[in-house]
Amino acid sequence: MAAEVWMIGSRLERRMTLHQLRIFKSTVDQSSFTRAAAALSLSQPAVTHQLQALSRSLGHALFQTQPGRAKLALTPVGQALYERASRMLALVQETDDVIGEIVGLQTGSVRVAGDTTVGIYVVPDALSAFHRAHPHIKLRLDVVNRNRVRELLQTGEADLGILGRLWKDDVFCAEPLIQNDLMWFSAPDHPLVKREPLRLKDLVNGPLLMREPGSGTREAAETIFRKHGIEPVPDMEMASNGALKRAAAGGLGVAMFSTCAVRLELGAGLLRPLRVRGFPLRRMWHTVWMRDRLLSPAASAFRDLLRSPSWRDQLPNPLGSD
Repeated sequence: MAAEVWMIGSRLERRMTLHQLRIFKSTVDQSSFTRAAAALSLSQPAVTHQLQALSRSLGHALFQTQPGRAKLALTPVGQALYERASRMLALVQETDDVIGEIVGLQTGSVRVAGDTTVGIYVVPDALSAFHRAHPHIKLRLDVVNRNRVRELLQTGEADLGILGRLWKDDVFCAEPLIQNDLMWFSAPDHPLVKREPLRLKDLVNGPLLMREPGSGTREAAETIFRKHGIEPVPDMEMASNGALKRAAAGGLGVAMFSTCAVRLELGAGLLRPLRVRGFPLRRMWHTVWMRDRLLSPAASAFRDLLRSPSWRDQLPNPLGSD
């Protein structure tokens, strides 16, 4: 019996081809030799020839001979083959997709646009973890403000965007990434330190240091001020977190930062978190991508990594509040 099974399998492996199976399935699906030939861009004689060859390799007829009937009818062997042909061709397609993804991850690229703070202090950790798993993928990170993240996504210059506050439209898909805690900071000897705990209005004459318009941190600061009936007027604007931190550390005023952005300055004693009522302000960073654009296998793999907790183990713990 084992020898008989081996002989049948061997005969089919040598004589039945995927091309024949695809023609057979199409013929049954179309219920017509002519329509199957058109769907496969083949001539009708070519379709007939391949089906005859398939029938000979099996040693059984596949279609019933029913004069006067327009619809094709399958023999029991033909029905059994059709059911299995569908599964075999589906498995071949699945295998092709998997191989395509593997090959894609050997030669693809991932382009990320990160809002300034998350782009500098968080996304590089994720890219580093991804690079260790997929060293042949080309990686690009554009660190820009929130408005520019949107532009890069819409023009196709970025696959994924990482930012805080989302836009109020349905152009993008979005999902939470990690928590972003915002606090106010100053030089350790700033006069406001002696007045803690502070109210938000105490910061207005800090002097008030803020990021440039379009920054996610700037928008978060303005939103919280306005909720308290205060229209913030910054005494100094800067387009760089680094410059803003140096200004605050130098005693020029108070500034709001993500706790992820000030670990080195806190460790060096250059900045001090201010105890302000209602802070830290809990926010979320999000991963976003264009709703109508299919992500490449490499970009999809990076999005999957962002969803996993493993890469976040290297991030510093957020600061607590008093």
